[in-house]
Amino acid sequence: MAMDGIADWVAHVIDYLASRWQRKLDDLAPQLASKFVNRTVTNYESLMKTHLRKAGFTVRFQITDFQKESLQAVMESNVGLIKSIGSQYLDKVQGQVWNCVTDGYDLSRLAQDLSKTYDITKRRAELIARDQGAKAHAVIEKAKRKELGITRAIWLHSHAGKKPRPSHLAANGKEFDVDKGMYLDGEWIQPGELINCRCCSKSIIEGIDT
Repeated sequence: MAMDGIADWVAHVIDYLASRWQRKLDDLAPQLASKFVNRTVTNYESLMKTHLRKAGFTVRFQITDFQKESLQAVMESNVGLIKSIGSQYLDKVQGQVWNCVTDGYDLSRLAQDLSKTYDITKRRAELIARDQGAKAHAVIEKAKRKELGITRAIWLHSHAGKKPRPSHLAANGKEFDVDKGMYLDGEWIQPGELINCRCCSKSIIEGIDT
């Protein structure tokens, strides 16, 4: 088989495998996003129930229409990000395999390139997962608090990051309006809303925490 024929065959195989994995990713993304959001909801409800139980309250949570709308927005965002990670990874792999074919089948170089691409994608996926987890928690927390009539909360800095935002560190222990958030660096934000923000908050329950 001539080199042109081999190149065409390899290109066909690469395209076929990439499209096959893209279809799998399209099917899997909504399932992963749903599990991700449901786990975040469960974790938050567990924390809130513990807080209320210590105060002598027993609450049974139900998902309301308002909460469903909030969660739907989070899910759509997660589905898009999951697909983007997979698509970008597949595009890079396709390019690296094709370069290997056209540059004389340097399999050692290909293995190094693929390993590097995987590591970069893995780190990006971990960052996005952590960031989206915090954002989902912030959205769910705000929706639940509004449903329960909780209007105020206390900002808690995580002290986990190597380079904490000075404004977030200064906000630790301060009270803020649940609906508006805390005014930091020229904008109203919720704990965990900004990228790499690991801050959280504690609800202020009238008659108990006041």
